[in-house]
Amino acid sequence: MAPYKMSYENIFEGGYSSFNPQYGAYVGYRLEPGKIGSPTSIQTANQIAEVAARIKEGVKNVELQPISQDVFEQIPEAQMREISALMRLTGVKPSLHAPMIDPAGFGEKGWGGEEARREAERRLLSVVMRSHELDRDGKMPITIHPTAGIPGMEYEAEKQGEDMIFKPKKMIIINKETGQLNPIELEAKYRIGYTKEKLRKGETPSPEEELEIINHSEWAQKLTNMQFYQKEVDEMLGNSPLALKDDFGKEINEELMKSIVQDPEKRESFMRMQKAEGFISHIGASLNSVFERAYKFGTPEQKEELEGISEQYLEAQKKIGRRILGSTLKRRELLDQTISQIAKITEDTPPQLYVPVEDFAMGKASQTLGNVAYGAYKEYKDKAPIISVENIFPGWIFSKSEKLKELIEKSKSQFVDNATKNGMEKKKAEKKADELIGVTWDVGHLNMIRKAGFTEKEIVSETEKIAKLVKHVHMTDNFGFSDSHLPPGMGNVPIRKIMEKLEKEGFSGRTIIEAGGFVQQFKKSPHPFVLSAFGSPIYGMKAQPYWNQMAGTQGNYFASPLAYMPEKHFSIYGGGFSSLPQEVGGVIPGTQSRFSGTANA
Repeated sequence: MAPYKMSYENIFEGGYSSFNPQYGAYVGYRLEPGKIGSPTSIQTANQIAEVAARIKEGVKNVELQPISQDVFEQIPEAQMREISALMRLTGVKPSLHAPMIDPAGFGEKGWGGEEARREAERRLLSVVMRSHELDRDGKMPITIHPTAGIPGMEYEAEKQGEDMIFKPKKMIIINKETGQLNPIELEAKYRIGYTKEKLRKGETPSPEEELEIINHSEWAQKLTNMQFYQKEVDEMLGNSPLALKDDFGKEINEELMKSIVQDPEKRESFMRMQKAEGFISHIGASLNSVFERAYKFGTPEQKEELEGISEQYLEAQKKIGRRILGSTLKRRELLDQTISQIAKITEDTPPQLYVPVEDFAMGKASQTLGNVAYGAYKEYKDKAPIISVENIFPGWIFSKSEKLKELIEKSKSQFVDNATKNGMEKKKAEKKADELIGVTWDVGHLNMIRKAGFTEKEIVSETEKIAKLVKHVHMTDNFGFSDSHLPPGMGNVPIRKIMEKLEKEGFSGRTIIEAGGFVQQFKKSPHPFVLSAFGSPIYGMKAQPYWNQMAGTQGNYFASPLAYMPEKHFSIYGGGFSSLPQEVGGVIPGTQSRFSGTANA
């Protein structure tokens, strides 16, 4: 006879399965409630009301998220103080998401120039200074977006052996003179000079190859335009130099002009030369433009050679007299010579007028972020907040781990430069930079690389590359195609593996649950679902039972007993809760409390 096997079937809530520590929507990674936080609404300046609402839900970490610049500017100064007092009273820890301000200085029409970058720096520093009121003890994470929506390199997944690699699909380049952005599709090309086999197949150039072709073409066109004007000058002059050759070198005065006017051939030749003079002046202006571009966007070696050419040009100009007949030809020869010299030194490497927007923004954004971090440190010293830069949507600049890591390192270097110039010892400056500049890792944004064909393996790998720099986490779930803002466990973000990678590298910061999409659609607090998903312990000793075990028990374990009592219970029979506001567990609305959301000083 076969041995008897006992089996259990979970029919009702609170059955056998709920006593299993892995029961429910548990994501496989436990977080204690003290490390879990929730954000406020992004749509209102009445942030104190939002904070009070989060506290009533039992949240121990609240992140203010007035990410619109206009909304942030409408928060009264007194309300910041009131929020700070409320959080201290209830033991809640604050953090802040700064408004969407592009650190590099980009706007709707492209890069706004250095003044736009400086304005972004001033705005962000103002945000940091105002937010310090929330936590005067310091080390409060302030999340800053590395861009306000500037597109960057787009990738698609390509199988290479056992791995998926990031294959560039679309590149965004910037004209450094105008600040304008241009998209470049990295698709198969069919160019003359390809073999028959290559033409049939087509060849997709690398971003570097495509950029080299663009810069070469742009530069060649610039030089060609000047050659066109040179040809026009030759046609205007015709044989006039021969007709006037005997008078070359003479000063143009009244006597010489009489002689020229009396000779029809000389008179015609002189008029031709005067007309050519106008075109030569135009070539000179074009040469200035070409020289400036070559010098501004050339290599250090090219700049050194161009400096020598500039000095030679200056000396030659001094020797050419303006009122000497024949000087027109000498100026033309000087222009020809100078143009040829510039063309020769830029033949192999043209000026880099166009560069990937990410490379351009890297220098500008890191300057801003490093300056903001140092400005806060200079004001508050060891009580300065943490500048935490968030990874953003795939397809935007700095979305990949390598680029975000580079941005952080360059921002730290800017901090160190500022600090050492002001007398701080370099090692101390580097240590402070490590403490005060890091990453907010948004796992929902990261998961969206799935829509380009990537898998869980690449998601975890991206986390591993950045883990040592992570100081703050934005936790949200989705299915890889939209930033759905679901609570953890409701999508396919590999939360357990991500958190384990971060923990392995020493992360012990706060995790803010961004579940605004869930709130909008289902009109309920996500916090109970979050506690369940993370299997948070119910009691302070961090032992069983866990919230995921209790979530399905009979009677709804998450519900307050007050909700089941008659409305008139307290007013008729009295009770300890009858005169307490809702913020601390009572039944009286908090509209008359000190923390009512008003802007009182």
